[in-house]
Order: sequence, then C-alpha cells, then structure tokens
Amino acid sequence: MTVDSSSDGLARTAIQVSNLYGFLAAVFREEVSEQLLGRLRSPPLRDTLADAGITLDENLLRGADEAVLRDLAVEFAALFLGPGEHISPHESVHLPQGGTLWGAETVTVRKFVDALGFKYADDYSGIPDHISVELELMAELARRESVAWEQGDTEAAANSLAYQCQFMAEHLAKWVPAFCTKVTNVAGLPFYRDMAQLTKDFVESEQTDIDRRLDIAKGG
Repeated sequence: MTVDSSSDGLARTAIQVSNLYGFLAAVFREEVSEQLLGRLRSPPLRDTLADAGITLDENLLRGADEAVLRDLAVEFAALFLGPGEHISPHESVHLPQGGTLWGAETVTVRKFVDALGFKYADDYSGIPDHISVELELMAELARRESVAWEQGDTEAAANSLAYQCQFMAEHLAKWVPAFCTKVTNVAGLPFYRDMAQLTKDFVESEQTDIDRRLDIAKGG
C-alpha cells in the first residue's frame, strides 16, 4: 500500500490493512457462509478486491446461493480439512523444522497472543497457529495502530507496529507465502486461487509497508 505520512492518512492505511487481514481471516477460518457470500457480492468489497487485481468469477457472483455455497464448502474441505491429502492451514506444519500439528511454533504463537493480552473467542477450539488466528492477530494490531494515529499517539502507533513487524518476521513471512502458493497450485475453484494469491501478495507487501509506517512513527 502507498503510505500517506499524515496522521489521518496513516490511520486510514492502518484500518484498511486491518480490514483486509480480517476479511482474509474469515476466508480461511471456515467454509464461506451466506453472510460472507453476500459481502463478496456487494459493490464495496468487490471494488476493494478489484483494486487488488481480483475479479470474482461470474458463477460466484450470479449463481444460486445454495449451489455456490455447496461447491465452496466442498472445495474448502478438500483443500484444508481432508480426509485424504490436504494443505494444513497451520504454521507448524509448513516449517522445515516442524511438519506436525502442535509443533514448537504453535506454542510460540500462543505465548505471543497471551503476552499481548488478547483472548480467544469462547467458542474457538482450534489450534493457535491456524492461519485465520494469525491474520486476526495482525488485524487487531493494525486496528490499534489506526486508533493510535487518530489520537496522535505516535508512541502507541510505534508499539503496535513493532509487534506487527515482529510477528510478520517471525511467523507470517516464514510460511504464509509458501502455503498460498500450494493453494493456488491445487485449488479447483477460482475463488480459493484468487484468495490465496491475494493473501500472498498482501503479506509480502506488508513486510515493506510495516517498516515504512514504523519509521514514520519513530520519527514522530
């Protein structure tokens, strides 16, 4: 993203970043719901995706809800749940030193979340290093960054950005691009190919943009 160095511009950038992290977390958390399908078909989200180079296919936009949701659910299960071969959406599985669920990185992510004082939803029973959890964590950090810029609190903004930078370097950047490449290579439906490509591009661009925003915050 292009960084506007004014406080208002930085606040807008941070909330856009937060919203995109949150949207992508929803995509990978579970099968597409009727509510999410409605959002995907709405002009605001379609325009945002178009700005990122993503044009949703006509079947998703125009097909009967029940059929579209069924096809997406089948694809989601085949890609991320199994049975049989699937692409685990968990960090520890994709690291060279890992390869299994509940690896060392799982514990590291859980400790990172706990140290920030964040809480898991009461109904969450998944594993802490699921891609949706990691994206939600970044969404919340970027949201806090946005609030800090709005309040003119550059110290708080820098603090949030430092955590974003750390988590990006130690976690997301190490596995999400490779995970997304695997998804784009095997996905049968355009939706999951597009979402994986968008996630990969976004994570890679944020590696640079976080540093830029952090430099501005430190200079403020």
